[in-house]
Amino acid sequence: MKTTSLSQTIAAVALLTLPTFGYAQDSVKESKWTITPRAGLTISTLTGDDGDVDAYDTRLGFGGGIEAEYHFNKTIGLSLGAFYTKQGAKLNMEMLVAAKDISSDEMTPGDIPYTLHQVSGGKNRAHYNVADYAGEYDYVARIYDIKAALGYINIPLMLNVHLPLHLPVSVTAKAGTQLDILLSAKDKGKQQTYITGTYGSSNYTSPSLKGDMKDFGFSVPVGLAVSYKSIELDARYLWNVTDINDVEKVDGGEPGKQHNSTFLITLGYNFNL
Repeated sequence: MKTTSLSQTIAAVALLTLPTFGYAQDSVKESKWTITPRAGLTISTLTGDDGDVDAYDTRLGFGGGIEAEYHFNKTIGLSLGAFYTKQGAKLNMEMLVAAKDISSDEMTPGDIPYTLHQVSGGKNRAHYNVADYAGEYDYVARIYDIKAALGYINIPLMLNVHLPLHLPVSVTAKAGTQLDILLSAKDKGKQQTYITGTYGSSNYTSPSLKGDMKDFGFSVPVGLAVSYKSIELDARYLWNVTDINDVEKVDGGEPGKQHNSTFLITLGYNFNL
């Protein structure tokens, strides 16, 4: 009787323990790492307090990097990433650079003392004509199709909620915080020139503007991802919450506040570790 009673007790304990053991095994299996390389594009513009809503248009750029996600369970995950993104905007403006007593055709606007005119009237602004100034100046350059070209390293920390929607594809909602590190800042565009009787055209790149901008900032990334097997399409909006201009470094007056406004759309491949 004692043997039978002991056997029954062991069997009962085993039956009670098996579900717990099975749950522990499932938890270990579900708590895993995923590494996801991503590449795609940015759709960006600038916002600010200059009052001119027509001053900027969107520009396309590259965005890509890698993220590592730790899955606490089937629903919740936490990811840390590193991305390179091109941000900024198209500027609805033109510049006219003009100078006298210039004899070399190798001079650039950054090398010479000049007279600068700027038109910023939105999409329907007036356009300069280089020939109109050729009689008065030895050097004239019309700079147009200007883009504020900003390059960043972004480090997002994201909370990922894998929604239990029972669809052929899986859907994940994402939100978090992001450190933005400024790598480069220049204006790029095209230019028409008149130099001592000769007309020409070329691409334009300004000297670095990084010294007038903050080296670090913060954004709030929010978005959705759709996955099929190991392929994931990720779309997120990067809400820049810090002013990108560094007022203390700017000479000749205080600039208005500006913020990046960027959509990052990438295609990635999930590698389970």
